[in-house]
Amino acid sequence: MSKGHLLWGIVILLVGGCSSLPGLRVLTGEDSGAPAEQLVESADLVMADKSGSGDPSLMAAADRIEAASNVADIIEIRRDEADDAFNVNLVLPPPPADASDTQAIFSYYDTLRRVVELTWQGTLHESEGTDILRVIVLYPLQVQTLNSGSQFAGQIFVRTEIEREEALVYLASRPHSITDFRDLILSGILVYEAPPVEIYQGEPNHPMYMTFQ
Repeated sequence: MSKGHLLWGIVILLVGGCSSLPGLRVLTGEDSGAPAEQLVESADLVMADKSGSGDPSLMAAADRIEAASNVADIIEIRRDEADDAFNVNLVLPPPPADASDTQAIFSYYDTLRRVVELTWQGTLHESEGTDILRVIVLYPLQVQTLNSGSQFAGQIFVRTEIEREEALVYLASRPHSITDFRDLILSGILVYEAPPVEIYQGEPNHPMYMTFQ
């Protein structure tokens, strides 16, 4: 899904349901996506480094964002020197299962907006000197493994990317609404992409606090 289409899709969704959003169809069970066997074969399970060996300032920033959002679990936070970017990968609960509950769906995307904005705000010091802020949102995907039974992988829900200078300008003019966030996308300032089915295969470096059975 190209940048900007998903939040336009929210408007469409409020009128005609979520069938116009391919990523959301997977989440709500209308489309099973890739076969379960393929997901198990390709999945890197979401397990973070709990040794405490990560950069303390990055770990502290992640903790602050988690506490402020009350819904996000950060699993990876680091500078990407090669791309001159600052990357945060986080897990959110999936959208409401009832695709007809438009108010709940709208509320979910507003929460997603708030989490992305909190991540920009919460890493301004740590991201200083980089050009790009990237926030990748995942949701937990349950898979059955041969050796360990039921485990969880992270399915990428949406990728966002914004120039750090643009994020500073945006954050300086609060409060914000989902309309403001949409305008960032429609203007091309914020890249917002939702891949159909893609499993997270990064290098997690921060404990995630979501309880998985």
